[in-house]
This record gives sequence, structure tokens and C-alpha cells, in this order.
Amino acid sequence: MRRILRELAWRIVLLVVGGGVVLAIFVAWLLPQLRSSAWPGGQGSVPDWVLPAILVLCGLLVLAVGIPVARRFADRTAETAAGPLRQLAQRTDELASGGFALDPEARPGRLVEPEPFRSGIAEIDAVARVVDRHHTTFAKALVFERSFAADASHQLRTPLAALLLRLEEIAQSDDAAVARSEAEIAIGQVERLTGVVDDLLQRTRAGHASGGAVTAADAVVAGIDEEWTPAFEERGRAVELTLERGVIVEASASVVSQVLNTLVENSLVHGKGDVRVHVYRSGPSAVFTVSDQGPGIPRHLARTIFDRGITTGAGTGLGLAVARETAESIGGRVELVTTFPPVFACYLPLATTP
Repeated sequence: MRRILRELAWRIVLLVVGGGVVLAIFVAWLLPQLRSSAWPGGQGSVPDWVLPAILVLCGLLVLAVGIPVARRFADRTAETAAGPLRQLAQRTDELASGGFALDPEARPGRLVEPEPFRSGIAEIDAVARVVDRHHTTFAKALVFERSFAADASHQLRTPLAALLLRLEEIAQSDDAAVARSEAEIAIGQVERLTGVVDDLLQRTRAGHASGGAVTAADAVVAGIDEEWTPAFEERGRAVELTLERGVIVEASASVVSQVLNTLVENSLVHGKGDVRVHVYRSGPSAVFTVSDQGPGIPRHLARTIFDRGITTGAGTGLGLAVARETAESIGGRVELVTTFPPVFACYLPLATTP
């Protein structure tokens, strides 16, 4: 802003100085002419009042020309500052209404960073940077809340469906022993559901990690057997579980179950044939693979299958994204190993045992 005002001042000064120089040159030329000239009509020399009158007329002429030119300079300078201010006001209104918060394309929930606002005026650009910084902070909070709500609904859906299935078995059973067995399984599912809720809440805290929890892989696999075998049997399919003994990972049981349940559910919904869950050691990691005999993942989706909103069927497109984010929150990762047959692998750090 100072630069613009200085430029305006310099232009006005140059205009005044230029007009004064022109007037001085004109007067310097006029004086000898007046001294050597006679008053019209042969009445002697030119009167003394003629020169001041001519100077006044020249001054008025300079003002008549200079004022519109100076006003045009001022208007142009004002527009130089007012234009970016209007653009900044419009941008601020769009940011406040969420115009740049979320990607309207096929990846819902992804934060979109607005392009930096550059007007060439340091003071306006400084205000724009402050506005953009606060917008980014609030937009990240908005995206996180929406993503968390979607993640929570997706993660709770499967345990609740399994729990409902057990309660229906209890309600339809006349055998007290069967009812007691189903009730014990339902209690275990409620405990796992509580763990899911705790893990989801923990994800809202900065620096979420395993928290020092360790889990035996065979316990998680046993839970998958209990929870998913009935659903697969209803469809005439089976779950094959194989694992190395003594695999212990640095993660809570509920987190590992969340990731594996998502992969198994995907195989149930989108895959075909029997599903194989295999657990083994590979270097410093424990590898949990889930595969089926379905059509696999189309090649054009292989790179984006873990993005939110991407699905090969009629699903929500959240499961794999949530599974990868959950694994990454405890130092692991989920990868698509092969597209056909479809094989997903979850890599989790092995626990350090004495």
C-alpha cells in the first residue's frame, strides 16, 4: 500500500513539476516578445498588467489540465488497491461458506487447499495469508469431524450386525445350553464393540498409537472364526484360517479385529468362493493376508482402491480407507498385494518379546 501511495505522490509531483517547467519555458519565451512588441493600436509599450494576466491564465490552464489528470491517477491508484480488496472479500465469503473445504469430486472428505492469494500488495497479501491459515485450520477440523462420523458408523455397523445375529439366535433357541453359549459369544462381541468405540475415540487424540498394547494373533483369528463362520455358511462358503504360532503384534486386539473384519467383510460382500486368512512373520512385521476367489480388483482401480468413496460394487467406499487409516495409526499398513485373485495384506509391527 505504501508503494502505491508513493507512486501516486511521485506522479502528482512529476505532473506539477512538468506543468511548472512548461509554464516557465513559456514565460521565458513570452517576456522578450512582450518587451519588443508595441501595444495594439500604436499606443506605446505593453502595459505591466498584461504579464500577470497571462501568467494567471496559464496557471488556470495548467489547473484545468492537471486536475483531471491527477484525478485519473488517483482513481487508477484506488482501483489498484480496491480490486484486490474486493477479491479478498469475495474469497473470504467463499471460505466462510465452505466453498473450498471439501473436494466435490469422487473423493469425499479430502481437504482441498486453496491456491495462495497474491495481489502484489504486501498488506493485502498478509491479510490473505492470515485468512487462509485460519480457513485451513477450520476446514481440517470440519473434514476430520465428517470423516470420523463416517468411520464410526462404518466401524460400528459390522459388530452391531453380528451382535444382532447372536441375540436372534438366543431369542429363537429353546435350549438353555445353546442360549447360554450364544449369550457368552454376544457378551464377547459387546466387549469388542466397546473396544471399537474406545479406539475410535482414541483416534481423535493427537499421536494415537498402540499405547503399548500387545495382542496374540491366534486370539484375533479365533474371534474372526466365531464371528464370520455363520455368515459364510449361510451363503454356502467357508473361511479358512491358518497362522504361525506365537505371532504377537504391537496393537490392541480391537484394532487388529477392526482391520481384519473389514477385509473379511469385503470378501464376503464383493468376493466369491472360500476366503483364506493367513498369518505369518515377515522380518519385523506380522502379515495378515485375506484372499478370496472372486473377480478381483479392476486394474484402473488398483491405485485408488484405498481412497474414500472408491468401491467396486454398491458399497460406501469407506471400508478399505478406514482399515488403512486404522493400521497406519498404530504404525502398520494395508496393501493390495494382487488384483486377481484379490489378496489384501495387513502389516503390523511384531511385539518385542524378552
